[in-house]
Amino acid sequence: IAEEFQAKGANVLLGPDVEVTRSVLTGRSFETISGEDPYLGAQLVAPFVKAIQDHGIIACVKHFLDNNQEIYRQSMNVEVGDRAQHEIYLPVFKAAFEAGAAAVMCSYNKVYGEYACENSKLLKTFLRDTLNFKGFVISDWGATHDVQRSSDAGLDIDMQGDDPSKRLPDEFHKLTEMVGTGEVTQASVDEKVLHVVSAMMVAGHFDGRFPIPAGWSGDDMGTQRGEQKKVVQADSTSDAHRGVAFQTIVDGAVLLKNKDGALPIAWGSKIVMVGKYCDKTTDDAIKQGDVYSGGGSGYVGTDRIISPLKGLQGRLGASSVTASLDAIGAAGADVAVVCLAAHSEEGWDRKDLVLPEAQELVSALRAQSATQKIVVIAAVPGAVTTEWIEEADAALVLFGPGEQVGPAVAALLMGDVSPGGRLPISFPKADEKRFTSAQYPGECPPPVSWCPNMTATFSEGTLVGYRWNDAKQVPAAFSFGHGLDYTTYQLQDFKTECKLDRPLISFEVANTGGRNGTAVPQLYIGFPSLSPTIRQLRGFQKVWVPVGGSSKVAFHLDVPDWSFYNEKTARWESAMDRGETITVSVGNSAADLVWYGDLPDCASGSVLMPTTTVSSSESLVQDWSDTASSDVQIETK
Repeated sequence: IAEEFQAKGANVLLGPDVEVTRSVLTGRSFETISGEDPYLGAQLVAPFVKAIQDHGIIACVKHFLDNNQEIYRQSMNVEVGDRAQHEIYLPVFKAAFEAGAAAVMCSYNKVYGEYACENSKLLKTFLRDTLNFKGFVISDWGATHDVQRSSDAGLDIDMQGDDPSKRLPDEFHKLTEMVGTGEVTQASVDEKVLHVVSAMMVAGHFDGRFPIPAGWSGDDMGTQRGEQKKVVQADSTSDAHRGVAFQTIVDGAVLLKNKDGALPIAWGSKIVMVGKYCDKTTDDAIKQGDVYSGGGSGYVGTDRIISPLKGLQGRLGASSVTASLDAIGAAGADVAVVCLAAHSEEGWDRKDLVLPEAQELVSALRAQSATQKIVVIAAVPGAVTTEWIEEADAALVLFGPGEQVGPAVAALLMGDVSPGGRLPISFPKADEKRFTSAQYPGECPPPVSWCPNMTATFSEGTLVGYRWNDAKQVPAAFSFGHGLDYTTYQLQDFKTECKLDRPLISFEVANTGGRNGTAVPQLYIGFPSLSPTIRQLRGFQKVWVPVGGSSKVAFHLDVPDWSFYNEKTARWESAMDRGETITVSVGNSAADLVWYGDLPDCASGSVLMPTTTVSSSESLVQDWSDTASSDVQIETK
């Protein structure tokens, strides 16, 4: 990404988008790097930011703060408690800033009744004081409403459109006059300049890290603007970059179901691809984006999308794979590959989570044949409901795969590669009722029930994503972290010990199947003060495991892993300092946990704790290895 920005002459990336997905209907869920979990987002955003800025591109993290829905995003208000802010919505921004992110974009919405870009609690208390951010704050386009309030609150750059008839007129051009009248101090303007120049220095803009395009000659802005169009239109892609795009699809593909090894498809099988999106990459019904990409400012148009049909025909030969719009054309085939797509885009939320045509096509195929292998390929912007999956043999989910979807689908279906992704969001059951109208999308003062100035009250607090499912005892259809492989694994030989006064959880991942593969064991932590949350993700590792072999995994834990934000004292506190039992769970997803253990207090020199393992048959097995005391009791769960 950074290399293509360099080629286009752009030295600021308006991303990454890091909002934690609160409502799965949100229109920009396909953009966020965080999924529904702040720890996941924090682990992914740091290397992204570092790689971008190592190439001289300023990473502008967005949108700050609580921009968790698109419905009336430019005028709606959010009310959210400080604990949820600190535990759910701020941590990914914190990780990005600690990784060096030099810019942040304030959002359109109001928080606590004030627009985000003129909100002192957001831009000063949270951003500067709590997160220690040193870079510049830029407004979203048209998000600045009042120069005085925005300037005083800490906005550094006001971004508006060139046409005042379409967007709000520029506000910050008034600063010069306001400095003259004393309404704004010269010192406050100097501070804004300092934030911008500091960000440019961090990104290497003054030492050659960002290469200025050769076409940008001339000493005046008019000449440079003339050359800019040529630079921006230059082709910045390459075979190497397309290779990255292909591998990203493979690494992020999530195998939801694979009954009796339906995937990979056996060689020599008669294959028919079913559905309009097998060979269709655009759709007139889509206002922004295309079939395989979400819409809005995050969309990049391309005429190089390779459809799933073209990809599989390219892999097997054009005569080996045929296509049909309906089930009838798949009669007699060994395998029916159903191509499905859902879409979302910036500006509005999805109306539902239904995967269009899924139930109709899958049911028609199953009614036609009880033995035909039905494989679903779903390109989605986020969560979808899966009421159709019972009749399918396998289901593979791709999150906004983009132009290399065809070659990647072919490689995944035929087993050239294995799906490496795990769900970053929970897929709910069709009848799940998570929010009241006051929580989402929000309510207006009576008697009006729907208005641009609605208020969404985040009264669920920290119960976001799988945390809500756990606390409410409402299972998801497919939980956060779920994802299968073309082989199977067993987590075994767990040990809990102290290393350098820190708890260490270690174990082995054994490959018990017939193919090499990649496992993603996950670690969750829970303690009483975390309530109402029962447990939360605090570790995951992606490990390659050869056939018949095993790989060792270790998680080093520390104070942040067992800390919570106390609203009464307005600070983070340690559950271990409070003498609470801290329970560690390890498994394959938030709902598939195979081992439980209690953390020792390593700082006090306490003994190692016994472990509890849940076998594949759900029986409980005690593992007393490395236990230093015979009178320690075990709590089975």
